Amino acid sequence: MNAIPDRLPIGSADGVVFDVAAWGPANAGVDLSVACMFEHEAGGAPVAGGLLALDQALGGHLTRLRADGFFLGQAMETLLISQPPQDMAPRAVLVIGLGDPDTLDGDRLRQATRVAMHEAIRHGARTMAFAPSVLDGGLTDNAKLNMQEVMLDGMLSALRAELALAAAGLAPRPLLEQCTFDVGAPRLANAAQAFAAAFETLFEAD
Repeated sequence: MNAIPDRLPIGSADGVVFDVAAWGPANAGVDLSVACMFEHEAGGAPVAGGLLALDQALGGHLTRLRADGFFLGQAMETLLISQPPQDMAPRAVLVIGLGDPDTLDGDRLRQATRVAMHEAIRHGARTMAFAPSVLDGGLTDNAKLNMQEVMLDGMLSALRAELALAAAGLAPRPLLEQCTFDVGAPRLANAAQAFAAAFETLFEAD
């Protein structure tokens, strides 16, 4: 049995609770666990962290699919694993391409979170988790990305777009109740503070 992960709140908006949890995409106990992947790791670094654990849980198929050209990791390319191994916690896994790590910017990361939210809602998920996997892909110098605010902005804008569709009678109301951001355990407290501050900033700007 997996231990209950440490998790900390961020805030609530439009019927969805946002939080952070000390887990990775392979052991996120959610309906849809989302990870991201570059076309190649930055600077030739090996796959690491939660992305490595996900690849190992999938029997190495994730990196093999990329190496064989079936999933290239190009920007916003998606790979849905609808039948993960039974010993994995998530009911399904979505991998989103982030393209070339050398050209990653906030807009591309924002777009990835929008894709994640839209796909979670289309999947009928009540719970989702998102791992940007930027560090796992070897990109350690990412302060300029303003990641917490960018990711929250993308998630919230996509959620509101789906709610607008539902209000217009053009789609069912989203079932999503909880959205969790994956972080490493040593970074949990700092990440929660940064996300909470970004959450307040976004709502002050509304």
